[in-house]
Amino acid sequence: MIQIRGLRKNLNDKWVLDGLDLDIHEGMSLVIMGPSGTGKSVLLKHIVGLFDPDEGELLVEGMSVPKANGRQIREIRSQISYVFQNAALFDSLTAGQNIQLGLTPDECRKYDAHLDPRVIEAVEHVNLDSDVLRLLPAELSGGMQKRVAIARAIVGRQKYILYDEPTTGLDPVNANVINRLIARLQGEIGATSVIVTHDVESAFYLGDRIVLMFDGRVQAQGTPTELRESPDPIVQEFLHPKLT
Repeated sequence: MIQIRGLRKNLNDKWVLDGLDLDIHEGMSLVIMGPSGTGKSVLLKHIVGLFDPDEGELLVEGMSVPKANGRQIREIRSQISYVFQNAALFDSLTAGQNIQLGLTPDECRKYDAHLDPRVIEAVEHVNLDSDVLRLLPAELSGGMQKRVAIARAIVGRQKYILYDEPTTGLDPVNANVINRLIARLQGEIGATSVIVTHDVESAFYLGDRIVLMFDGRVQAQGTPTELRESPDPIVQEFLHPKLT
């Protein structure tokens, strides 16, 4: 379980997170949505320990992320994988080598990346042929790069997978492919998924539970049905924006 209490973060003289409280329960698919600049991606970076809060507490499996020492932060990160918005593949490494980075150094030393059974299993999970393992990122389409990034996130079988805008920059067809893939993997590998998106259709397709962030706080949360039926005008404006 991930527990967040009173989280505050100031960036460039703005409170990007401003007293955020949230519980992320094991096994759920939680979608975090909201307007641009409301702190969604900043929240993910706090969970994995890339940012330290100015105030508040964040616990992963009972361990404080802000107060963790080097050994403890490595233990916390060993339970979390992260799919970056732009895939964040290393240009000089093949797809197989990029995926293998999701394993521990000891595990990586056991096999060549292109022959590693866990890498091959991961790339098959994301519906890519093992032939792509020897290709460089520049030889892959944008959608294939996203799938390689997801394969890297699942290869180590971490308990939590954080997805930061996984369909950004993709055309509608490839965006739907990625959404279906995330939904299928949720059932196959059983990890807790935390998905940041600004896309309402993706949110309602993927989320067991949806959180709407606004001005650095949780404005509303609930099941997709509860969000649709919310009387909160901020929720309804986000779900059904008016053209002016």
